[in-house]
Amino acid sequence: MSKKEGSMTSKERVKRAFQHQESDRVPVFEQEIASNVASKILGRKTYTACGPYWRDVAEHLYSGERDFIVEKTGKDIVELYSRLEIDAIGVPPAPPEIYSISIKKLDGHTYYYEDENGFWSVMKYTPEAMMFSEVDSTFRKDGIPAIRKLVEINEKFLSPDESKLDIADYVIEELGKDKAVTIISDNCCWIPLEETWLEAMVVEPDLIERYLDQQTEKVIKWIRLQSGHGVDFILGGADVADNRGPIYSPKDFQKFILPRLKRIVKFAHELGLPYIYRTDGNVWPVAQELFVESGVDGYGEIDAQAGMDIGELKEKFPQLTLWGNVDCAKTLIDGSREEIIAETKRCIDKGARGGGYIFGSSNTIHPGVPVDNFLLMLKTAKEYGWQKTNE
Repeated sequence: MSKKEGSMTSKERVKRAFQHQESDRVPVFEQEIASNVASKILGRKTYTACGPYWRDVAEHLYSGERDFIVEKTGKDIVELYSRLEIDAIGVPPAPPEIYSISIKKLDGHTYYYEDENGFWSVMKYTPEAMMFSEVDSTFRKDGIPAIRKLVEINEKFLSPDESKLDIADYVIEELGKDKAVTIISDNCCWIPLEETWLEAMVVEPDLIERYLDQQTEKVIKWIRLQSGHGVDFILGGADVADNRGPIYSPKDFQKFILPRLKRIVKFAHELGLPYIYRTDGNVWPVAQELFVESGVDGYGEIDAQAGMDIGELKEKFPQLTLWGNVDCAKTLIDGSREEIIAETKRCIDKGARGGGYIFGSSNTIHPGVPVDNFLLMLKTAKEYGWQKTNE
């Protein structure tokens, strides 16, 4: 930390952003930094996030090495975010202590998962893209009957496993006094963006509402656990839009998503935790519902390519804490040095004045982001973010 920035801790900067107060500099947050990027920064094999990480997790779970994953991920995240002096840390959930899902390795890059209820999925790692993605599942094969079976099972069991916070516990113990910590999964109820689920919304809407009510109860229990373990804010939401607009119509958003989101946000507030909703895409058609009626405190993964401009958002929704907006799909991949600096400054210029802004990329530092581009963005954000708030 530079002498200029010594007056505040990272946690204080993030807290002040939610309070719409300026800090010694604009706080910085990246929810994920891909393992291959982190490995180049730390100079060794690192476990942190994104496709390379989840492939490594699959390998170690297949070998029965759950404790290795927890310990290494915690240590690597602590070292990475400390070295980079990033103010808020996104932590992945740990595999449950009693891992009840069986794993079979179908080939060098493909894994078959099946739980005790017979639900299965096939995950494949693509080395060229460094993506770990689902290519088949019970829901794709069996359709709506699989959703009915899931809903029936959920009515009997909805308690989250506290051991999923084991990585977070280590990070909070090591850095929680200085930095803000959040969990990057399972904090919102949503409808999977797959054909089976979207079809069920139309032909069996009552079934989907039952499912979402169950998910809401599970999320509330999960947030209660996180609060007890010392997280600083809730990072929720899910992708509900692309560049053309929301996946759900405004009417469906109001029916299926909004009432459950309001309940989740209200519960987080009762525990004193701010709630950020994150989604890619153009969400202007549901902006009133998402940013006002829901009660969310913040909005992240702000997608400039989809027409989500920080300046316009700050003007129309001054109560929101905004996070992100540097384009990780284009600028951070192949932008010039000048373009990266200019976009970083643009985001701070539009977002920082008066507080209510946390700097970051438009989603994550994914495997395709060159390390030098990421480090240039960070350096510019911290130097210019200090200057902007101390003019």
